[in-house]
Amino acid sequence: MRKVLPVRVPVYIDTEIISGQKNFAGMIGNLSGDGAFVETIPTKTVTPFLPGKTIDLRFSASPKNTITLSCKVIWLYTKKDELGGFANSMGLKIMAPTGPYKKFLQSL
Repeated sequence: MRKVLPVRVPVYIDTEIISGQKNFAGMIGNLSGDGAFVETIPTKTVTPFLPGKTIDLRFSASPKNTITLSCKVIWLYTKKDELGGFANSMGLKIMAPTGPYKKFLQSL
């Protein structure tokens, strides 16, 4: 039996990535019903996004609708940029997709 892969919707959405007491700026590159691909804005220090860690992803679905999702880091790729900063690409599993998130995803 073939495994059906979730449909990934390409997007460009500014996001806030929250790990403990630290917040990081980032961009969502694609979304699915239970996952997301996210990149951080380059930082000067290494970020705490190790696979297995739970983080929150917060973004505006519209001017009056902010969505926060609890996610688990599945994979991480860190690249040092030419200015000495660190850019992170992450694959995230959305732990419990909320009703507002599902509605937003269907609107894309």
